[in-house]
Amino acid sequence: MANTTSLVHVLIAVFAATGATTGISNKAGAQDAPISPLASSEEYEEAYPDLLDGTLSAGGDLADDAIPKRGFFRFETNLGPWFQFKKNLQEEYGLTIGGSYGILWQNYSSTLGGEENSAGHKFTLNISADILNRGAPDALTFDMAIEDRRQLGSDLSPLWAGFQTGSATATAATWGDFDLGITQAYIRQNLMGGRFQYTIGKIFAPNYVNAYPFFDDNRQFLNQSFSTSPTIPIPLRGFGMVAAVYPRNNFYITAGMYTPYSDDTGWTINDFFEKGDHFYHLEFGFTSLAQTGTPIQARGPMDANNFHITTWYRDELDDGSPRAKGVAFNANGMLNENMMGFLRGGWSDGWLIERNVAAGIGYRPPGAPSDLFGFALGWAKPASELLDSQYTAEMFYRFQVTPQFAVTPDIQLIVDPALNPTEDYVVAIGLWARLTF
Repeated sequence: MANTTSLVHVLIAVFAATGATTGISNKAGAQDAPISPLASSEEYEEAYPDLLDGTLSAGGDLADDAIPKRGFFRFETNLGPWFQFKKNLQEEYGLTIGGSYGILWQNYSSTLGGEENSAGHKFTLNISADILNRGAPDALTFDMAIEDRRQLGSDLSPLWAGFQTGSATATAATWGDFDLGITQAYIRQNLMGGRFQYTIGKIFAPNYVNAYPFFDDNRQFLNQSFSTSPTIPIPLRGFGMVAAVYPRNNFYITAGMYTPYSDDTGWTINDFFEKGDHFYHLEFGFTSLAQTGTPIQARGPMDANNFHITTWYRDELDDGSPRAKGVAFNANGMLNENMMGFLRGGWSDGWLIERNVAAGIGYRPPGAPSDLFGFALGWAKPASELLDSQYTAEMFYRFQVTPQFAVTPDIQLIVDPALNPTEDYVVAIGLWARLTF
């Protein structure tokens, strides 16, 4: 209870500070952000959406935080000089900087480890710089993310405490534990008018493998059933390369090759080039946004109306983990002006989760289009015949309190937790706050 009280005090303090010192004035003509913020074609020269700039990448995170936002509450800002300083850096030197700080608290109705409450934080600083052809559509850009993630007043971070509930899928997929360091550092470029795009360096592979608009657990669903695909052993932070191409019209193909040995703050370049073990993926699909001049850099690599199929293969690892392979699919689309639905699923051979299906919706209130309501249901079947299928439901509402500050209550119901057969269900209640700067 002391941990919970301390966290509430921190959230109140952050709220009070942001209410007085953050925000952008609600200027006439400002564009509101829908579920998948899509910029006007007049604002961009690219002819094809950027498939390699999701919100969990440094560049995509910066782009999404820069989009004007409007919620139920508005506060004047005293951060005008800071925003002007960032604008001057971008105009004079081609350097873009920004970041965020987030706090998450979760409470579990049952746990195998005795930790009923867990709290963690995320600090992120993103840096992006045009190295060649500054400001042009074919600019060669270097992106870097510096992060720190760890528990706050609890023995375990939300990632590991969530697994101790017995859930086979993480209750907070990226809220782990590592010290301050460089988690992403890569170059990227769009060529041939946006028809060909590539990224090389230390990257966060879930940005590129079976991603879709709700895959970012900084802003949307927390449970792994609805963020990354639980049937895919996607490498996290390590050296890799990925490319996307538009052969014609709205058909696209992406392919990537990554080291399977992740290291949160290490480089893993030697692992990629000196070891024969890799993770590969090939994805093809259809986007309704090709040739519209609308880059997708706000809700992951997939757009508001998208269908794709992902195939993947992982070599045998040093620790004896067997070869693994599988296929996954995603379909998401706008059901009306303010609601998006999705259906996803996957199959694997050689991985811990053999099959899964997930479906859900996201809704933005017309009066507060930067707010977001989400609800989803998922089913996952472990590969082991000794473990039962698990069913997961999650619901959240993101309140965009100010343009820089959002608060999100969240509840998860895990029925028949696969790793805790003595419990019929587990409830995980969460609250997280995120401040951008």
